[in-house]
Amino acid sequence: MSWEPVIRQSGEGEKILFKIGLMTFKVSSAQTNGHFMISETELPPKASVEPHHHPEAEVFYILSGQFIFYVSDMNRPTPCGPGAFVCVPPHVLHAFANSGDSSGRILGLMMPGGSDGLESFFRQVGVPVVWDKDVPDLNQPVEHLQAVIAERKGGNRPESVPASG
Repeated sequence: MSWEPVIRQSGEGEKILFKIGLMTFKVSSAQTNGHFMISETELPPKASVEPHHHPEAEVFYILSGQFIFYVSDMNRPTPCGPGAFVCVPPHVLHAFANSGDSSGRILGLMMPGGSDGLESFFRQVGVPVVWDKDVPDLNQPVEHLQAVIAERKGGNRPESVPASG
């Protein structure tokens, strides 16, 4: 089965606020018949994703900001700035953090996409953004974003990324 071409301009795509940032789906797994999904994620300063692994392969391309990545070895940080590329095979432990003093942006690719994987997780724990004016200032500390999400979800804090075997 084939899929239709997708063209998105800067800022376009379905937006979801979640625990550590704003995710904009550039192409969803539904649009690629489950083969992959691509998102642009903006993370506030000091936002971090704790060590985790999942069955999807994940690719990161740093668009702006300064990040620290950990892949396989959680005692070996790798600084990554604009233009850096990180490829994480399926089931490999990894983590990352925005190490800068301002927001940073990452282009991410997850393969396969699929409705049962990480894309579904982000949709479940996140808060949909209908209007750009509803996006909080992502240059504020990550705790500000988490408070906004908790308020919009009725006081429930979003869960962390699940580790899977």
